[in-house]
Amino acid sequence: MLSSVRIKKFLYIKDVEIDLHPKMNVFTGETGVGKSLVIDAITFVLGEKGNYEEEDYVELTFEVDNDYSEDGILVLARQIKNGKSLYYLNGRKVGKSLIQEVSRDLIEVHGQHYSQRLFDKDYHREVYDKYLKIEDKLQEFQQLYIQYQKLKKEYEDIILKQSDRLQKIDFLQFQINELQSANLKEGEKQKLEQEYNYYSNIQTIKESVEFTKALISQENGILQNLSTAVKSISKVSDFEERLSKVLDNLENAKTLIEETYYDLEDFDLDFNQEKLHQIEERLNLINHLERKYGYDEKGLINLLENLQNELETLLHLEDKTPILESQLKQLHSLVVEKANELSNIRKSKVKEFEEEVLNHLKDLAFKSADFKVLIQEKELDRYGIDKVQFLFSGNKGFEPKPLDEIASGGEISRLSLVLKLISKKSVNTMIFDEIDTGIGGITAVSMAKKLKQLSKDFQIILITHLPQIAVIGDKHFYIDKQEENGKTRAVIKQLTLDERVKEIARMLSGIVNEESINLAKEFLKQGETWTR
Repeated sequence: MLSSVRIKKFLYIKDVEIDLHPKMNVFTGETGVGKSLVIDAITFVLGEKGNYEEEDYVELTFEVDNDYSEDGILVLARQIKNGKSLYYLNGRKVGKSLIQEVSRDLIEVHGQHYSQRLFDKDYHREVYDKYLKIEDKLQEFQQLYIQYQKLKKEYEDIILKQSDRLQKIDFLQFQINELQSANLKEGEKQKLEQEYNYYSNIQTIKESVEFTKALISQENGILQNLSTAVKSISKVSDFEERLSKVLDNLENAKTLIEETYYDLEDFDLDFNQEKLHQIEERLNLINHLERKYGYDEKGLINLLENLQNELETLLHLEDKTPILESQLKQLHSLVVEKANELSNIRKSKVKEFEEEVLNHLKDLAFKSADFKVLIQEKELDRYGIDKVQFLFSGNKGFEPKPLDEIASGGEISRLSLVLKLISKKSVNTMIFDEIDTGIGGITAVSMAKKLKQLSKDFQIILITHLPQIAVIGDKHFYIDKQEENGKTRAVIKQLTLDERVKEIARMLSGIVNEESINLAKEFLKQGETWTR
């Protein structure tokens, strides 16, 4: 639900916070105060176009649990800054389209100046199906339909592949043979590159080894000098403990150098030109395959496995096609059967639905109204084979027409109220403006009862000029205009019980006196009976 509306600045409203009731909220005020400003502020956040002013800022807080809320709270806001609109979702800047997507399932505004979801023909089917209580049957059908679509795609893919199947098989076999012949092994390329570097630098390695051996073994070389040093220190090592340690280090160094010399002596430096040539050819092959197929060594190994699986599938396509075709026909028959079941239910309840809508409309001063449910066959989709459209005429002698051809916002709002009341199909929060235009007396009482009944399941926000409707509010807000520093400013306040009595009295007679106050109290008592 919409828990609060915070208006920092919007046209001539400033610093107002409205805490809403989860059920029925009514807004009243003198004629000409701009009662619809509250609705304008809400639709401003939802992306409505208009002549807004710099620094206009409105924030809507919803208590809702969805993909966008945080701890059950969702805050949508809009600001005009430097002539541009900035939108916010939970304090983060977002695009207008996201705000509209998020709010679509949260709030609906009904009135002559606002776009109507009731003009969406898919919404007609949703409302009608909700009335019929066929959600379970529709869900069962949709599960079958999804299976059918999945199997249909698989079948169509196979048919598409079969059109160039033989050519594809030849090409796959060529690629597989090429990769199989290469007999690639993971890590082979790195090992070959190491071997190639070794054989390519064999002469440099040999020269370094011989030079090092010479440094170690030649006259006055490292080994001879170390031996001389050992003899020299050994003569005096008994006289000083530290020299004993030096002697140990020299002897260890001499041993290490001797071992190093023997390792170099045993070093195999046979140069194999044929081996180098084989390595070059192998590396060239691997590099060629990597460039050709766009994969590294590991990727080529995986590619071979994928190509083999694809070839296996193609080789068995002819066997699989008739099986899939048979399954597809069976599933299609079942889907069509379920779609026809849905269609029969929809068609069987048309008269009942039409009569129930008309009965409610008569209560709302549409004595000569006509309402029709038009069901036409369409191509099978996830909702069946029916296109559902509502037709309406508010005047005798006029044929019912599609709702988007009806000009009156009041008519659409009242029809929307009836449809929601019957089907209980709606978003969490509904806003009504001009719903009571042109009615009064017993019709207003009837509308009040219907609105109150609807508020048991949904949150309602409405602007009204009728006391019969104002008395059903769980919260009653008053809108007024004041002059402040030569400028007009709107004031919105929640009324106390005493203030509410006076406001109902004003709405009843235009004068607040003892007589009108007593009448207002009586109206409020009667209103309590209407809401039971």
